[in-house]
Amino acid sequence: MRRQVRLQALLLAAVVLSSAAFYTLLYCFDNKYTAALPGGYGYNVLQDDPDDVAFLVDGWEYYPGQLLSPADFDHGVTPDLYTYIGKYPNFSAHLGTPYGVATYRLTLENGGDPVELALYLPELLCAGRVYINGVLAGEQGSLEPYAPRVMDGTYALAVNKSAEIIIQCANYTHYYSGMYYPPAVGSLGAISRMLTIRQIVYGFLCFTALAISLFHLLQWLLGRDKLARWMGGLSLFFALRVSYPFIRALGIPSIRPLYALEDVCGNAVVLCAILLAGELSGCAGRKYHRRGAVPAAAGLCLFTVLFPLFILPYAPIFINSYGILLFVWKLGAGLYLLFLSGHALSQDTRLGHYLLCAAGFYGLSVAASVVTANHFEPFCGAWLEEYGGYTLVIGFAAQMIRRSVLLTQENRRLTLHLQEEVDRKTHSMSILLTERRELLANLLHDLKNPLAALRNYAELVRSGNIALDQETAEYLNALSDRVEAVGDRFDLLQDFSRGERWMFSPEDICLNDLLRQFYAANCPDMELSGLEFRLRLPGENLYIRGNQDRLRTALENLCYNALSFTPPDGTVTLGLAQEPPYAVITVQDTGCGIAPEDLPHVFAYV
Repeated sequence: MRRQVRLQALLLAAVVLSSAAFYTLLYCFDNKYTAALPGGYGYNVLQDDPDDVAFLVDGWEYYPGQLLSPADFDHGVTPDLYTYIGKYPNFSAHLGTPYGVATYRLTLENGGDPVELALYLPELLCAGRVYINGVLAGEQGSLEPYAPRVMDGTYALAVNKSAEIIIQCANYTHYYSGMYYPPAVGSLGAISRMLTIRQIVYGFLCFTALAISLFHLLQWLLGRDKLARWMGGLSLFFALRVSYPFIRALGIPSIRPLYALEDVCGNAVVLCAILLAGELSGCAGRKYHRRGAVPAAAGLCLFTVLFPLFILPYAPIFINSYGILLFVWKLGAGLYLLFLSGHALSQDTRLGHYLLCAAGFYGLSVAASVVTANHFEPFCGAWLEEYGGYTLVIGFAAQMIRRSVLLTQENRRLTLHLQEEVDRKTHSMSILLTERRELLANLLHDLKNPLAALRNYAELVRSGNIALDQETAEYLNALSDRVEAVGDRFDLLQDFSRGERWMFSPEDICLNDLLRQFYAANCPDMELSGLEFRLRLPGENLYIRGNQDRLRTALENLCYNALSFTPPDGTVTLGLAQEPPYAVITVQDTGCGIAPEDLPHVFAYV
C-alpha cells in the first residue's frame, strides 16, 4: 500500500510540474498580455517592426452607458475611467446589469515613419461599430437596431504620427459584454500568419478529436460497448466545443444558441469523463458516483442549455453567478476525477496511471484558468481549459487503447487455459470411457456364460429324445429363439464396448413376412401374460429398404411396452397399412393410454 501511495504521489507531482512548465511557456510566449504595446492613459506606442504582432491591452478610455462618436470627442469629451481589455467581463460593475452599451477609445502613437497596418478585432460582445481616424471602418452586427453577430473583423489602419481608434459596443443577449478580447495590430501578413497558426491549432484539436469520436462511435455501434459510446461522446462534444473559431469566421447571427452549445458541450465533456472514469476506476456502482456525481454532471448539462436560452433574457442579474458556478463546477469535477484516479491506483487498476495524468492535467488547467483570468489570453494557441479538455480526450483514448490491449491479452490467456482445460477434460473422459468399456466387457462376458448354459440345456432337452407334447415343444422352441436374440444383443454390446460402430447395409425387406415372423416368435410371450396378441396385414405385400435387426428391435420395444400397460384381458394389435408413399406399422393396445395433457410433451426432447 505504501508503495502505491508513493507511486501515486510521484506521478501526481510529475503531472503538476509538467503542467506548470507547459502553462509557464504559454504564459510567456503565447499571451496577448505579455505581447502588449507599451503606453499610458489613453494611448499605446507602436514598436519598430510591424511584422511583429502586438496587442492593444492597456490604457483604453472607457465610457460605460454611452455610445460616443468621433464628433463627440471633437467637442471635448474627457474620460472618467481607464481600463485594460479583459478587466471587466461585462457592464455589471458600472451599470448594475450586464446589458447596455459602452464606448472604448485609444490613441495609437507612432514615433517612426508612417505605416500601413491591419487592426484585428476579435468578437465584440455582442454588436459593435469601429471608427479609425474619425471614419467608420466597419460594424460587427448592428447597434441600431440591435442585431448581434458572432464574428471577428480585420480593418485597415494607417498610422502617421498617431491614429485614433473608437469602438462602440452593445449587448442585450450574452453574459459577456463589450470588448473582452484585446485587439491586435501588425502588418497584414503578420496578422494573417497569426490567424493561420490559430486556425491550424484549433483545426488540429477539433479534427483529431472528431476522428477519435467517429472511431469510438463506430466501435460502439458494432460492439455496443458503453465505454466506447462515452468515449465517442466525450471526443465529439470536445470537437464541437473548440469549433467556435470556424463558426466566428462564418459570421453566425444566432448568439444565444451558439453560446449555449459551447457551454453544454464543455459540460458534456465533463459528464462523459466522469462516466468513463467511474467505470475504469471501479467506482461506477458506488452510491456517491451513481447518485451524486453523475446526476450533478447531467444536471449541469441541462442547466447550461436552459440558462442562456430561457433564464438569461429575463434575469440578467444572475449572469455573474452563472459564470462562478461553471468555474466552481469544473474545478470540483477536476478534483473528483483526481479522486477516481486515486481510487483506481489504490485498487491496483492498471489503467489508473492514465486516469491520474488526464484528470490531473484537466483539473490543473481549470485551476490555472481561474488564477490567470484577465492576465492570459492566447493569440496563436488555445485556452488553458481547452488544452485540459484535449488532455481528457487523449488520456481516455490512451486508456481505451490500453484497455483493448489488456482485454486481448486476457482473451489469449483465457483461450490458452481453456484449451488446456478442454484437453484435461478430454483426457478424463477418455479414461472414463475406457473404464466403462472394460466394465461392460467384463459384465457381458460374465452374463454370456449363464446364457450359453441356458442355450445348451434347451438343446439338450430337444436332442435327448424326451417325449414332449406339441405345446411344450413350441414353448421350448420359443425359449431357444429368445435365448438366441439375447445372445445377438450381447454381441452388439460387446462390439460397442470395443469402440466399434455398427454399419448396417440396407436390404429389401418384405414387411408382411417380417411381421408374420415377429408375430410367430413373440406371440407365446405376449399371450403368456393373459392378453390377446393380434396381427393385421394388408392383402398385398409391402416392401422397404432397411435393416431387419434394427426394425425387429424397435418392434420389440413397442410391443413389450404395450404389454406393460395393458390389463390381462386386453388386446395388443400389430398392424401394417399402406399410406402412399409410406408403409405404416402400428402397435395398438387397449391399455390406459397417455393423459391428454401429456400428449404435447411426448416428443418434446426428441
